[in-house]
Amino acid sequence: MRTRVLVALFVASVVAVHEEARAAESFAGELTWAQHVTGPSEETGRIASTRDGGFISFVNFTGTVDLGTGPIQAPGGPESRGLALVRHSPQGQKSLLRVISHWFALHLATDAAGNIIILGGPAGAITSNLFSDDPHLMKLDTLGRLQWLRPIRQAELSVYLLVTDRAGNIGVGGYTLGPDNSSRLTFIQYDGEGVKQWTFVDVNTVQSVGRAATVDSEGAIYVAGDAKGPISVVEPYLIKLSVTGQPQWRRRLDGAVGFALGVATHGNRVVVVGTFAETFTFAAKEHTSTPNLGINQDAFVAAWTRDGEERWAWNFGFDIDGVAMDQNDGVTVIGGYQGFSPDTAALGVPDGNETSAANVYVAKLDRIYGSWRWVRTFPGGQDRGSPGVDEGSVAVTRDGRPAVMGRFHDTLRVGSQTWTASGLSDLFQFGFEP
Repeated sequence: MRTRVLVALFVASVVAVHEEARAAESFAGELTWAQHVTGPSEETGRIASTRDGGFISFVNFTGTVDLGTGPIQAPGGPESRGLALVRHSPQGQKSLLRVISHWFALHLATDAAGNIIILGGPAGAITSNLFSDDPHLMKLDTLGRLQWLRPIRQAELSVYLLVTDRAGNIGVGGYTLGPDNSSRLTFIQYDGEGVKQWTFVDVNTVQSVGRAATVDSEGAIYVAGDAKGPISVVEPYLIKLSVTGQPQWRRRLDGAVGFALGVATHGNRVVVVGTFAETFTFAAKEHTSTPNLGINQDAFVAAWTRDGEERWAWNFGFDIDGVAMDQNDGVTVIGGYQGFSPDTAALGVPDGNETSAANVYVAKLDRIYGSWRWVRTFPGGQDRGSPGVDEGSVAVTRDGRPAVMGRFHDTLRVGSQTWTASGLSDLFQFGFEP
């Protein structure tokens, strides 16, 4: 009898473990929170992760904005521009950190100490009288109190990107004009006090731009963007820099016409995302774009090792706006797709508007092999302006919990609800289980 009881208890425990594992598996990628950010103007924003396992976002707005906690007024009145900084818990609970009057933000990052770094500039006559029209680096502490403000002269750099490293250094990049008046990819590193340390200008390229950057665990920097190819074509481009700004290697997607728009790294993978037309070959596999809405364009995701060796790639959908990696080997991406287009097979051929590329996908892949872990989609309404998703950004916690933010036009279907934009566009914020 005792043996039977022990066997029964053992079987019951095994079944319980298996059921718990199945439940955890089905929970992966589930939408845990969603927020419709709305106002009368064309709001823009981005999201970043924080060291405590949560997130922080900014929203640029004019007059008023509702972040989900009630209307917020711009300090200068209904025609005034404001910048709202918002904290989010891992479960999506929001708290307004502060509103900065007459300022707008372009990019957002946090450092290892939890400080907030904003790349932006003045907005409005009042601020313009006090500051130059140049972009500025702004550093705030964890409570949103200003620590310092530094201008970045437009004559020195046209700014497209912002990144921080584990040592508290801050990197900005984009391009400068060379002697032949063509753009050259440029990256500038500052220390934690905003003091310039070094500048790298990619003199080996012409018509090159840095659009995103990431830093690995050893301090090496990867700048992704685009550069003119051998037949006068703009190709997706990636360059690795040492901790002192020395070029280590360069990679291109030869044959692709397009742009690298995001880059992330963890372990021995460097993952680049962007858009392209035509055909490129990567890791011995050919990738050809599919026309969407009469536009020959696909999104791509490509993974190299930190030594620049090709590992895996995908092409799918219409566009891709952001990428982030976590310590559980996840690669989270966000972008847009045309409903039922042939190139949505990798996404599972999801439902979506067939006359628009404003349908939103959020997906997680495995960083080592590139296999798909999960895909979540949100059918959109009509494109208003440029097709696809605007202002898409991704942040992840260390344990792989993603949050995304982007701008939608017309409508967006979120579960059983349909959100309608106030004016031309609104913002969405989503959080997911790992």
